[in-house]
Amino acid sequence: MHRREFLGGVAAAAAGQSKLAAQAAKPGARFNAIQMGPHSLCDEGIDHALDLIQDTASINTVMVYSHMYHGGYGKPIQMFAPDHGVTPRDTRNRKLPMVWVKYHEQSFKNTSLRHPAAGAGVEYANRDLFTEMLPAIRKRGMKLYARILEGAGRDAADHILNYAKVETRDVNGQASTTPCWNHPEYRAWWTATVEDMFRSYELDGLQWGAERQGPLMNAILPWNNNPPSCFCEFCRARGRANGIDPERARQGYANLYRYVQDLMTGKGKPADGVFAEFLGVLIRYPEILSWEYQYRRSREEMQEAIYRAVKAIKPDAQVGWHVDHQPSSWDIVYRAEMSYAEMAPYSDFIKFIAYHDVLRPRIRFWYLARLQRTVLSELSLKESLDLYYDVFGYDKSREPGVDQLATTGFSPDYVFRETRRSVASAEGKTKVYPGIGFDVPWGANPIPADPDKVYECVKKAFEGGGAGIVVSREYEEMRVANLKAVGRAMREIDRNRG
Repeated sequence: MHRREFLGGVAAAAAGQSKLAAQAAKPGARFNAIQMGPHSLCDEGIDHALDLIQDTASINTVMVYSHMYHGGYGKPIQMFAPDHGVTPRDTRNRKLPMVWVKYHEQSFKNTSLRHPAAGAGVEYANRDLFTEMLPAIRKRGMKLYARILEGAGRDAADHILNYAKVETRDVNGQASTTPCWNHPEYRAWWTATVEDMFRSYELDGLQWGAERQGPLMNAILPWNNNPPSCFCEFCRARGRANGIDPERARQGYANLYRYVQDLMTGKGKPADGVFAEFLGVLIRYPEILSWEYQYRRSREEMQEAIYRAVKAIKPDAQVGWHVDHQPSSWDIVYRAEMSYAEMAPYSDFIKFIAYHDVLRPRIRFWYLARLQRTVLSELSLKESLDLYYDVFGYDKSREPGVDQLATTGFSPDYVFRETRRSVASAEGKTKVYPGIGFDVPWGANPIPADPDKVYECVKKAFEGGGAGIVVSREYEEMRVANLKAVGRAMREIDRNRG
């Protein structure tokens, strides 16, 4: 071979490799989103972070928190991925914004609630991140979605102005730090928030979510010892309008709450049995289930109001909902209350959580352990887990047994089955995007996910009928090897489907 021919061949090979690399980095056509905290983009640099997620995971849609009222800060350094090329920063002692978008006072004339202004010493308070991001997003052929998790607890109560006005009231009339979906000012505050945001920013979509159980599950699967809510004037009026006696509902929940608290403090097993006594309360107070359903309907009406508000500003924006791990994978009451098809008229998409690895400790300690102290205390842990697998349609031969829940995550088959069920529930009326979660911390020393398992979970999401995926939980936690596993699966799916 002549020297000129040899050099020409080398140049052609190099050009071919460059072309393949460019194709690998180019976002695919199928919806492939990632959830990111705004501080991550500022800490790592917008271009650096976007290049990383595109080159590794083939991401084409970025979902960034516009609000941080849900308590997303405060992580120790070991929860952050160490291999993004930028040294991660502990967020526990940093002052970071609760709100990352600019607002206009005139948008909030129908509510007294207000977003807080950034105080002194708040990092990045002078940044308008969504405006800054847009050129870099567009240059890479990506889309930009705002992402919101409704705030509750102290992070919301201590920052949202006039928040106490919309807090729920429990069976004893006491206020909580959780807002009431039926309060007209709270609903007006969220619709004003999204209207103003979509007028101010060139956004392609919105993912909104609220991580709450209803009053029934809060009573029998308690996170704390708080009495059930809400029984404020607006919830009582809603109950009456739907043929429910509010006082009967309140008394039923009060009785159920006392019964469960007695079980948890070991005051003795009822003569007729624990579960029979629980059913007895429901039979004597059918208002309990009716009230629970209205609680869920209130949430859906909030989401519908948000959907309509965004569509009035930007009709082609995609508006959808984050469905957290409880209702997607272990809250059977939530599952019974509404189908995804019923949510479809105000849903361009539904993103449900399918975090295969971290489901194992969540099931062990957030589900089995709590029910062992309440209405399923007559079952052994093994019997309770078997019942769970049977009721939710998961394959117990593939998923961990009780003695494996400490070490073994759920399988990709769980992702397939939950996606298939969700797609069937939607009846083709809205898109379903499984949230593929990996490197989600549990405990002081998180264990990295297995890239091969992440790869299989992505493939199973599409085999189950998913229209796309949302890479979850948070970019700041995701290791590069697992981001690459997502990209490998997505590019293979694109090649195979043409």
